[in-house]
Amino acid sequence: MVRMPIPNYTPEHRRSLAQKLGIDEQYLYQIVRGIRVASPALARSLNAEDPDAQLQDLRPDDWHLIWPELAMTSKSASR
Repeated sequence: MVRMPIPNYTPEHRRSLAQKLGIDEQYLYQIVRGIRVASPALARSLNAEDPDAQLQDLRPDDWHLIWPELAMTSKSASR
């Protein structure tokens, strides 16, 4: 499965999404740009608001440890 990058949001959409998530817009910008990593809870919330923001992209180094069910799904899909 080819990983898609985190969506590149317009500033207006980023502000709206940050408000829905209860976080600062600049923090969301840093997550989207890969400067910061979302907490597992925030990653789930962001993914719920925008399914294009994949958990694997939001937590690239440890998603398979946090959500082992996704690792199982990824292995099944690659067969």
